[in-house]
Amino acid sequence: MRVSLVMTAYNAAWCVGRALDSVLAQTRRPDEVIVCDDGSVDGTPDLIEDRYGSDVKVLQLPHRNASA
Repeated sequence: MRVSLVMTAYNAAWCVGRALDSVLAQTRRPDEVIVCDDGSVDGTPDLIEDRYGSDVKVLQLPHRNASA
């Protein structure tokens, strides 16, 4: 079974690391982790890419709220 984790983020530099660390520390790690960034202006995408590299894929989208 393949497991994917998709999360949204908007200006989440202050907390996204804790969430991703928790996901990646699980006994059964997801096969892929995707963060859909909703146009953050606080450096969230750069923080994720710098800290997690190829372990987490970041989709940078224009700000349209999580429901988009």
